[in-house]
Amino acid sequence: MTSAILFLCMAFLLALLAWARARRQILKGGLPDGRVIYQDTDRRRDVERPLASPRYGLTGKPDYLVQGPNGLIPVELKSRDCPSSGPYASDAAQLTAYCVLVEDSFGVTPSHGVIQYADRSWPIQYTMKGHDRILQVLDEMRQARQIQTLHRDHEHAGRCRACGYRIVCDEALD
Repeated sequence: MTSAILFLCMAFLLALLAWARARRQILKGGLPDGRVIYQDTDRRRDVERPLASPRYGLTGKPDYLVQGPNGLIPVELKSRDCPSSGPYASDAAQLTAYCVLVEDSFGVTPSHGVIQYADRSWPIQYTMKGHDRILQVLDEMRQARQIQTLHRDHEHAGRCRACGYRIVCDEALD
């Protein structure tokens, strides 16, 4: 029993050290030049209110919002390294959604946002195509809420094993 507790304590300590190292690298990588006007990363501070767009039915909390020389820049921190092929599509979509929120909340259009991975910074240009794609996804999500039966949209057994709906899903993979 004692060795199991010691093992768990050591594993927790190693995980905490890995997290702290990744966080330091992210912050050392730096934010875009400018003044931080919004921050959702320091849990010791009061919780920032989310950005909200009633027009689009979208709410979110970027990790940082920086007032730079060319306008507002949303920044999203990721503790993992950037894939060699570039940012995950979901990370880019998340950042684009923050650009939509900035545009609607502040009345200014960001030129880009930044995904700050543990190993590098990756700017994502904010385009009308990206804006329209986010609105399309929001519409698809609203339509999906009306459907009584949703079907699995992947072929990944690991993803199914981790799904919270697995016990009631009749399409679960083995």
